[in-house]
Amino acid sequence: MREFDPQLWRDRAWKRFGRAVAAGSSKRVVEPQWATDVVAIGILEQLVGWCKGKGLKVVFGQKRNGLYDPESKTITVAIGAAPAKQVVYLLHECGHFLIGMKEHHERFGMGYPQTDAEVVKTFLHRVACLEEELEAWHRGWKLAGRLGIVINRAHFDSIKLECIRSYMKWALRRGKVELQDEDDEEKGVRSV
Repeated sequence: MREFDPQLWRDRAWKRFGRAVAAGSSKRVVEPQWATDVVAIGILEQLVGWCKGKGLKVVFGQKRNGLYDPESKTITVAIGAAPAKQVVYLLHECGHFLIGMKEHHERFGMGYPQTDAEVVKTFLHRVACLEEELEAWHRGWKLAGRLGIVINRAHFDSIKLECIRSYMKWALRRGKVELQDEDDEEKGVRSV
């Protein structure tokens, strides 16, 4: 796990730019990506600062997308993602922080973090998790606005939709999930 170091991120962006030019790409073609990276690194710096002010630790590691651990108040963001994607992932994980723990937010009590094995088997749990994920995206977008961070909405939405698609596949996967509706159980419906 690595903590955010803006100079290291800038150096990496510059090296990516240099490798692309050395590989034959026109500077005019690769400069916009380099500029996007530099702007995103500045936004990451701002967001990491906001997180520190809230008592959150931000690290970058070999996770896919991002993860918020409410126990340790740590956000992990994919180190291999481009800086602009890291910004979006970090905003989403900040959204999870803003939602709060189940003790503080009754609406998401059946979702994360749920340790009761019987509850985790239920479709209600999966729906609660999906609902929380959607709310975290909404809260992350609103946080960007409150902090004066300008993000391309189409870029944000494309990453959000990619992630939501995976959440929906998880929520709807077949497996051992207890039904919540007795009428469905009587009909023999078990396909969730």
